[in-house]
Amino acid sequence: MPRPLPRITPSLAERHEALWLRLTTLHKDITAIAAKKPDAPVGDTERSIAEGLISDCRPFLGSRHEKFPVAAQNFSGLAVQLGQVLAQLDDFENRHAAWDARNNCRCWRVEGESLPIARLRASVAIVPLTTANGEDLRAKLVRRRHNHERQIFENGFQKGLSARHGPPQAPHDTETVAEGSETYPRLRGSA
Repeated sequence: MPRPLPRITPSLAERHEALWLRLTTLHKDITAIAAKKPDAPVGDTERSIAEGLISDCRPFLGSRHEKFPVAAQNFSGLAVQLGQVLAQLDDFENRHAAWDARNNCRCWRVEGESLPIARLRASVAIVPLTTANGEDLRAKLVRRRHNHERQIFENGFQKGLSARHGPPQAPHDTETVAEGSETYPRLRGSA
């Protein structure tokens, strides 16, 4: 008999999402500084914020009973520490979330109603596009594009035919009159 998948409370899921966003933002900022100045010392404010966030992440980390190390003294070390905590948060999410086909998104495994992972869920509503007459705008644009491409093809085909047959011939209602050694086309009835 397969073991049931672990479930969490909705409040723990919401707490995880809030911490994930805060930790990701701090990690991005520290990593940007570490790329320019890897051995620069970390200020007391940044270190206390990092230690507070790591402490808040404790329920989601694999080793809950160990003491957390003090935040690193330089930016490159702090970037590594925050990256490790972020990886453990991602691991927690992977163990406690799954794809929900009904909601068409990843959801936390909680008791009762599915709880979508808010930062991953698209909140854009698809609105049907119609013209003032009620005609489907997408279909109209597809037809217009198709007609444009067809016109380009027809123009190219006509240019290809004219290149194959040479320049257009003189109209049939003209006659050639010889004057000296040169011939000139003249309209009938004139002269």
